[in-house]
Amino acid sequence: MVIAGVALIVYARATAPTPVGPYLQNSSGTQKDTHWHAALGVYDCDHWMGDTPGSGVWNWPTATPSGQPGRANNPSVYAGMHSHDDGVIHMEPQVSSEAGKNSTVGLYFEYGGWKLSPTGFTFLGTTRKNGDMCGTKPGTLQWAVGKWDGDPSGKTKQKYTVQTGNPTKYKLNQGDIVILAFLPEGKSILSIGNPPSVANLANALNAESAPGSATTMPAVTVPAVTTPTTGGPTPTSASPATTAKP
Repeated sequence: MVIAGVALIVYARATAPTPVGPYLQNSSGTQKDTHWHAALGVYDCDHWMGDTPGSGVWNWPTATPSGQPGRANNPSVYAGMHSHDDGVIHMEPQVSSEAGKNSTVGLYFEYGGWKLSPTGFTFLGTTRKNGDMCGTKPGTLQWAVGKWDGDPSGKTKQKYTVQTGNPTKYKLNQGDIVILAFLPEGKSILSIGNPPSVANLANALNAESAPGSATTMPAVTVPAVTTPTTGGPTPTSASPATTAKP
């Protein structure tokens, strides 16, 4: 019985799932892999989406009272997944529901107050769903994933793999590049190139604290609510842009 018990313990340890990042910071502030980055690009028919059309980058839409990135559905709570006017997904989990396997594309969209599904998205005031027209042709949502090659200029053509299934479930990792593209019939996601945010990955990595050290969370600028494009959601209120201060 003792031998059997020991064997079961050894087996359990050998088959236990390997912990995955990004991790919660420990009490001593020395835990590594607590702040990861992934580039995101959202493409609408013929251009990269952003706060400025075609820019491919956007600021975070919600701030906490202290000026940190907030969750759209609860602005008083810090969003452990957010962006800083760079199109880069910053993963800084503060609670377990943001860490490890929970750091998904879907959670990022949820925190931003946007929507994503296998057949479309609502993002930055624009709603697209399969069958909507891209010019003269019906469009569909495609998505692909790549791994940053380390080129700080972001000009090197990255390698992408076309994906199937639900993009909201995709588990983000350090250095990932995720493209969500609503494209007209006959156009491949592999033909649109790198999202502009790839060029911001190096800066995001260098601007943050070194692994294992305390991280300073930058304040965010909350953009004004604008009238959405055709087919987009209608905002319930509008207010002037404000700069949140830490």
